[in-house]
Amino acid sequence: MDSQQTQTAWYIALVLLWSVTCVWSATVHIYVSPSGSDSNDGRSTSHPVKTLHHVVDMLAQSGIHGNAVFVEMMKGYYELSSTLHIQSTSGTVVFRAYQGQEVHIVGGKRLSSSHFHHVTDTHVLERLTHNAHDKVLEFDLAAAGITDLGTLRSYGFAIRWTAPLEIFINGKALRIAEWPNINFINIKSVPGGRGGDHFTYDAGGRDVNWAKETEPWVYGWWYWGWADRAVPVSHVDPHTHTITLKVKTHYGLRTGHYDPSKRHGQAGYSQQGGYFRVVNMLCEIDQPGEYYIDRAHKKLYVWPNTPHQTLSSSDVVYASMIDDCIIIENKAQHVNFEDVSIEACRYGGVQLKDARNVVFKNVEIKNTGGNAVRCSGDCRSVSILASDIHDVGGGVHIGGGDRTNLVSSGNVIRDNHIWNHARYGAQPNHGVSVGGVNVVVSHNHIHHGQYTGLWWAGNDHVIEYNHMHHECYNSSDCGAMETDRHWTWRGNVIRYNHIHDCQRHFPGADVRGIMLDDEYAAVLIEHNVFYNNDIHLNIGGGRDNVIRYNVMYNAGSRAMDVDGRGLGSSGHGPTLREEVQKSPYRSALWKSRYPKLYSIFDHHPEAPEGNQIYLNVVYDSHHDMVNYHGNGLNRKDYFDVHDNHRAKSKSEFNGPDNGDFKFRGLFAQFAGQHHIPQTVTVSEVGPTVPTGPHYLRGHGRSVNQHF
Repeated sequence: MDSQQTQTAWYIALVLLWSVTCVWSATVHIYVSPSGSDSNDGRSTSHPVKTLHHVVDMLAQSGIHGNAVFVEMMKGYYELSSTLHIQSTSGTVVFRAYQGQEVHIVGGKRLSSSHFHHVTDTHVLERLTHNAHDKVLEFDLAAAGITDLGTLRSYGFAIRWTAPLEIFINGKALRIAEWPNINFINIKSVPGGRGGDHFTYDAGGRDVNWAKETEPWVYGWWYWGWADRAVPVSHVDPHTHTITLKVKTHYGLRTGHYDPSKRHGQAGYSQQGGYFRVVNMLCEIDQPGEYYIDRAHKKLYVWPNTPHQTLSSSDVVYASMIDDCIIIENKAQHVNFEDVSIEACRYGGVQLKDARNVVFKNVEIKNTGGNAVRCSGDCRSVSILASDIHDVGGGVHIGGGDRTNLVSSGNVIRDNHIWNHARYGAQPNHGVSVGGVNVVVSHNHIHHGQYTGLWWAGNDHVIEYNHMHHECYNSSDCGAMETDRHWTWRGNVIRYNHIHDCQRHFPGADVRGIMLDDEYAAVLIEHNVFYNNDIHLNIGGGRDNVIRYNVMYNAGSRAMDVDGRGLGSSGHGPTLREEVQKSPYRSALWKSRYPKLYSIFDHHPEAPEGNQIYLNVVYDSHHDMVNYHGNGLNRKDYFDVHDNHRAKSKSEFNGPDNGDFKFRGLFAQFAGQHHIPQTVTVSEVGPTVPTGPHYLRGHGRSVNQHF
């Protein structure tokens, strides 16, 4: 069965499952409206209940329990006073917008625009820049009954972040005031050395005002271009231009060489880290869309991001109040959400654990501090379909299945538009993260993330027909698709994807289309189209990877980079060996499925043996197709490179400037000789259906926004 047939089978299975449920149970409709009343019975549009919490309580009532239930959500904003817990269900429950109306499930409290006023306090005005005096508005949070402001926490590398109270105007997130608004400041010197807690900088005298701030933070790439971190500040000395940190950074400090005039991986721009921004400073509200909260006095200061930079009665302003908007417990099964927006959650839009038969279809999830959807534990038959996920602290994170017995999770992520998926902090806010066994990630449009767009772990995943671009835009040493440091994550297939315009804008190592880091082994990468990336693909010392039938066009640096890092003392051999020993790699099932893993210890497993690179087409690489990063690596038992085609002209492709790399000329002859199927065009990848709720369809969002 090919990939398209597999996906069709999934949809048929969902329809059949729903049909069986309807045959053997009655159908119940519960109507709900923000203008309703929880004293109503909710059985008609004229008597809707008011809150979703009451709807969940109703699911246990006689006459509703055990039936197929449609929760018909009528137009409006459903403000959650606490997390919506769905703990048990006995039949299928579908939460959906009634007749496609505009429905928002909000983890926040609305702030009345009439309660915002211009700043008159002279002490506050002294701290604001002059051009902000008549733009910044003040709101008394305490007077509005808002006392839980959350906690300012570190965010960035390896941190799952719960945001403090945030502000959103007309569905768009504002940013905690920071400077520079674009780019970074270099660290000039580190007097205490790498392990110190203070550094100097040049801010052009701007730091005179920083010293007056009460709760300043800094965010930066302190030592490595793949490890960002926000850190609280202990002291700012504007005379010596020195910042002292309250806590030390994760990997230490170094001087920076960031230069915004250097772009796209220019030579001599390889030293990583050493640059930062200042954050959470009232004095740095200097443009629309920034805000600051005086936590001691519970006052909000905001420069509105509206067209007229002020607020009117028609503007919708929300402050996020709860951590998780929706939690579906592991006893709840057959739960669907359709055609609604979920937003303004301090951590997650939806949290699931050990979920079964859960579907999110045509939803919008936005403005979360953490993941839009996070399904932890053993999730089975969870589907995220045709949804619009953006302005989040991570997109979809899901695992499941039985790795010991290689039983599929049945999880599907298909036809989604996932973008701006790392609002605060880069690592690990991936657009999609998958683990476990056989998650299908298909026909998604994933773009504009500070770090990796898709991360995978586990076995037998199928990653196909996705459109990915402009990932890693705030990082270096990064891949649009990435994995690392495992020899047992086998059986994964990456095929028929378009990956482009992933380039290094900051000091450090290159940005790759696909990054197989730290001796990762055994993935099949075929029939993909790579273009305008720094490096299209790298093999970081791993083994048994197969790279074939791909088009690699116009690399900024080189098409492929390979190395043998496991051969040296800095490799990860002990950790990798331990992971293999903990796996059932000697079982009959694993032996039949992964025969090369069965015999991995027979001969130097740290060596990059068994990699095959063949029948690929490369155009306009500035070097050889494969760059061997190290001595003694150009050998067939390590990297068997053969029968690749080097295109001499753009005319060998149908329309490369429009994402059409179908064969012509010499390329067509080469493909015919080797029986290579035609490449997929950019119009054939990404979502096949409109994404998000129906009410958004007229807002100019295309099904597959190409570039």
